Amino acid sequence: MSNQNGKGAKRLTKAEREAQILDAATKVFASKGFRAATTREIAAEAGVSEGTIYNYFDSKYDLLIAMSQRLALESLQQLDDLPPEEDVRAYITALVTDRFDMLAKHMDLIRALMPEVLVDDDLRQAYVEQVLTPALSYLGQYIESRTKAGVFREMKADIVGRAMIGAVMSFGYLWLREPSELDQRSQEELVTEVVGLFLDGLRVRPTE
Repeated sequence: MSNQNGKGAKRLTKAEREAQILDAATKVFASKGFRAATTREIAAEAGVSEGTIYNYFDSKYDLLIAMSQRLALESLQQLDDLPPEEDVRAYITALVTDRFDMLAKHMDLIRALMPEVLVDDDLRQAYVEQVLTPALSYLGQYIESRTKAGVFREMKADIVGRAMIGAVMSFGYLWLREPSELDQRSQEELVTEVVGLFLDGLRVRPTE
């Protein structure tokens, strides 16, 4: 448990304090589930008072959305610096690998949170507006930029982006439900097949 309240402790910026609280909430939600977790437990994990949490987040729902935003969007934005955008296959491979890494690393948290998103109408609406829509926008902008560069054919970027995100999310949903025969496949194999489907489709390529 961290504690930033002692004498001589470094005074945290607003962003650092929010991150500290979100890190604690992530641990508590993953271990206890969203409904069973309390802000008192999150505060104890963060090493702050319970009131401090409410200085930054209005409710557990706000914590959940903020966590989901960080989970879904931060690593996407970091992909800009991974492979050169001109190398489309490398970029899409990095994108799909990142999404599978996220699923594997945070499966306990996703298992605790996704049922809430599926059954709570208000929470689902917030998730769509604040998490899914920005992720789709980011991916759509990339698809449009590659289309303008002549790398991709003309397409509806919003539809294709949703299909790409949905394809990866479907693996996570299946893993939430029960063990799958896909568990016997390496992540590299899964990524290769998904990327090949995105970039090459199902038709036999001229080189084959």
